Amino acid sequence: MQENELKFPGLNIKIKEAQEVQLEILLEFDRLCKKYGIQYQLFSGTLIGAIRHNGFIPWDDDIDVCMLREEYNRFLEVSIKELNKNYFLQNYHTDKNFQSQYSKIRKNHTRYVENLVQDVDMHQGIFIDVFPYDHVRPKTLKGKAQRIAIDQLKLINYCRVMRVNDVEKNRVLRIAKKATYYILKVIPKSKMDRLITKLVCLFNNKEEKYVGELSISTSKHMYDSFVLKKEFFYDSIDWDFEGYKFPVPRAYDEILTKNYGNYMEMPPLNEQEPHHGIIEIKLA
Repeated sequence: MQENELKFPGLNIKIKEAQEVQLEILLEFDRLCKKYGIQYQLFSGTLIGAIRHNGFIPWDDDIDVCMLREEYNRFLEVSIKELNKNYFLQNYHTDKNFQSQYSKIRKNHTRYVENLVQDVDMHQGIFIDVFPYDHVRPKTLKGKAQRIAIDQLKLINYCRVMRVNDVEKNRVLRIAKKATYYILKVIPKSKMDRLITKLVCLFNNKEEKYVGELSISTSKHMYDSFVLKKEFFYDSIDWDFEGYKFPVPRAYDEILTKNYGNYMEMPPLNEQEPHHGIIEIKLA
């Protein structure tokens, strides 16, 4: 099957069709960042796609961008007034049941439902992910304690989603997570969210050499992979992505090699598939 004919498993919708909507969202995001001089970079699989394909990885089902926390906060402020009404900025401030510590920009009047959160009462439109990077101290006791505390609190917070508990393979952990689900009903989610964010930003008032993506990747392996030199965020170059120019780190080779190893090598065919578990899509 040709790359532009690839479809979502179990759905008669081409991956390319969802990618076109995501590119539209990215262009709106880029418009606001350029207007207000907010620095960001393509990130993760989107960065691989830019470098290896000059666009999407053919089977990729989302777009990832990242920015330093101060830029991220500026973007949140700007979006309140300036984001096109066709889109919705989603985070735990704007959508109380949203589980994560980063933001998504979703297109209104669309559907893009992930299996694990299909029962969560929140905006479920087609999205791009916007990740903040925060100061970290990766090789210190305080830095390790920060990572472990954030990781454990996030695991607890995710117990609020029963489907996440159901997929736990370890029987004892599955029972414990389901018990935690009921205990958490008396603990406001907003308090947990604020506590996690406070820990994420613990070192942001200090001058640090390194920054890390703490809103999602706090397992030790993921944390270590995504810790970067802060200076990388101040040195971007424009790169072709689906016929447009977007900023990528000049040190993209160093970053991607650290994250993924030989990122220019295509993965095995059985790994060339979407990874978000999308079970329902409405494009417009």
